[in-house]
Amino acid sequence: MCFCFSFSNKKFTVLGKTLQTQAKTWLIGILLGSVFTAASISAQARGASERFADLPITVETPAFAAAKRDFTSDAEMAQFIARLDLQTEHLVWRLLGKTPGGREMHLLLFTSEGKSNAFDIAASRKPIVWIIGQQHGNEPAGAEACLEIARRLTVGDLKWVLDRISVVIVPRANPDGAAQNRRESNLTDLNRDHLLLSAPETQLLHRAMRQLPPHVVIDAHEFGPANRWIERFGVAQSSDLLLQSASHPEVAEPLRAVVREVFDPAIDSATRRFGIRTFIYHLLNTSGEKPFVQTGSNFAGIARNTFALYGAVSYLLESRGIGLERQNLQRRVASHVIAMSAILRAAANNPETLIKAVKAARNDWLGEITVDHNLRREMREIPAYEPISGDEKPLKLELQNAFSISPTITRPVPFGYLLGADQAEAAQRLVQHGVRVIRMFQAQDVSVERYIIRAVRQEPSDNGTLLDRVITATQVLNVTVPAGTFYIPINQPFARIAATALEPEGAGSFVNSRLIRVPAGLQVGVELPIMRLVLPARLAGPLLEAY
Repeated sequence: MCFCFSFSNKKFTVLGKTLQTQAKTWLIGILLGSVFTAASISAQARGASERFADLPITVETPAFAAAKRDFTSDAEMAQFIARLDLQTEHLVWRLLGKTPGGREMHLLLFTSEGKSNAFDIAASRKPIVWIIGQQHGNEPAGAEACLEIARRLTVGDLKWVLDRISVVIVPRANPDGAAQNRRESNLTDLNRDHLLLSAPETQLLHRAMRQLPPHVVIDAHEFGPANRWIERFGVAQSSDLLLQSASHPEVAEPLRAVVREVFDPAIDSATRRFGIRTFIYHLLNTSGEKPFVQTGSNFAGIARNTFALYGAVSYLLESRGIGLERQNLQRRVASHVIAMSAILRAAANNPETLIKAVKAARNDWLGEITVDHNLRREMREIPAYEPISGDEKPLKLELQNAFSISPTITRPVPFGYLLGADQAEAAQRLVQHGVRVIRMFQAQDVSVERYIIRAVRQEPSDNGTLLDRVITATQVLNVTVPAGTFYIPINQPFARIAATALEPEGAGSFVNSRLIRVPAGLQVGVELPIMRLVLPARLAGPLLEAY
C-alpha cells in the first residue's frame, strides 16, 4: 500500500511546516494502525522489526510449536504441565479450582523434596517465590513465560535453585479473559481486586497464598507500546520491559532495602547482558490539557502492592505486547523469562537475607500509618522511537512518581481495630487475607477512636471510574462494645493489610469500596462502624475461620 502526498507551494504557503508535520503524524498513525493491530508481521516497519529481534535463548512452550498461529490454549497448557509432571519428582501439580466460566486454574509447586504438604514446606525454612501470569486475559506473554520457567525448573538451567527456594507458579490467573482475549474477567479487573477479593479467581489465588505465604511475588503483564503515544506524539515506546516494585507508602523499609540491594541489581545485570531495554512502568495520561506520564499507582488493591503489604518482595513485569498479536513474541516472552530467572537466582543466592527482610516486614508495627497522600512530579526523559525509521526519539515529560509522595493524612498505628457485629462480610474478607479476626463473646469497656464523616468527594479510581471517597474526623472516647463485635489485633504478621482496608480515607478501603455497609449512607455526620483501639485491652473470643 502506498500513501502519496503532493503539496502545492501556492496553496499551502501559509500552512507550511505545520501541515507537513500533521501529515507526517497522520501517515505514521495510519501505518502503525496496521503495524500494531491485525496486520501481518510483514507489514511491520523495518525500524520496529530490527529493534525487537529474537533474543538468543530457547523458549519451548506450545505457542512456539511449528505452524502455531495463536497462543497456548488451556488444553495445551494442561498437556504441557502433564509432560513436565512425568519428568520430575520435584513438581506438585494442583488445580486451584474453576472460574465462573468453568475453566481450570492450575498451580505448580516446585520443591527439591517434592513436598505437597504446606506445613512441611514451611518447616523447610526456604523462601517461597510466587510467579503469576496473565491476570489480564489479553496479555499472553506472561503465561508463556511462566510455562518456560516451569520447564527450566524441571529440566533446564533453573533446577539448582530448588535446593534453596520453593517456587509456586500460576501460569494463567485469568482463563476466562484469556479465552476471549479480554483484559477483565466477568467485568472485574483481577489485578486491582487483591484487597477487596470480590472475584472467585482472586479468592482462589489468595486461599493458596494463605497456605504458602510468599517471600517474593512476580506478576507478569504486557503493555501497549503505541496507542496514545502514536496519537499524541507520533512515537512508540522503545522499552522491551517495564518494571515496578511495590510502591504503596506502607511497604516496610526492610523490603524496600532488599529490593534496592539484591533484586534490582540482579534484574539490571541480566537484562543488560541480553540487550533488553528496561524502564520504570508508566502510562501516558492525556486526560488534561498537558499530557504527563504516571508510574503504576499506589492503589492498595493492585497485586504488586497487596503482596508487599503481606510482607513480600513484589514485582510487576510488563513486556510490550498489547495489540501486537504474535509480533515479536519470542522477544516478549524471552524478556520475561530473563527477568524472572534473575529474580529466582537472586532469591536462591540470598535466602537468609530475604527471610530476614520478610520477617522484619511482618514483625511488630509501630509509628504512623500514611492513610492518604499526594504524588510529586518530576521531569524525566521517556524512552521512545520513531517507528518507521527506527530512530531514537525520547520525550521530555513530567512523570508522576508513585515513589515520591507527600502524606496528607497520617495516624498512629493503633492497638487494633473494632468492626461492628453487622460487618461479617468485611471481617470475612480480612480472614481470607490471613488476618487474625476475633469475634468477641461478651461486651467490654474500651478506649477507642471513632470515625465521623465530615466530607464526601468524588475522585477517579485507579481504573478511571468515579468513586465517592470519605474524609473523616476522629474522636476519642470510652465505649462499651457489644458481644459479637469483630476485633482485629495489630500485633500480627498481616497488620498492614488490615489497616489499609480499614482506614476509611485510603483509596480502595473497605469503606470506599462499599464492602463495609453503612445503613445511613456515606454522608456528612454519619459515624462509621469501625473504631481504632487507642489503649491495649484483653478482648477474648473465637477466631473467625475462612470459608
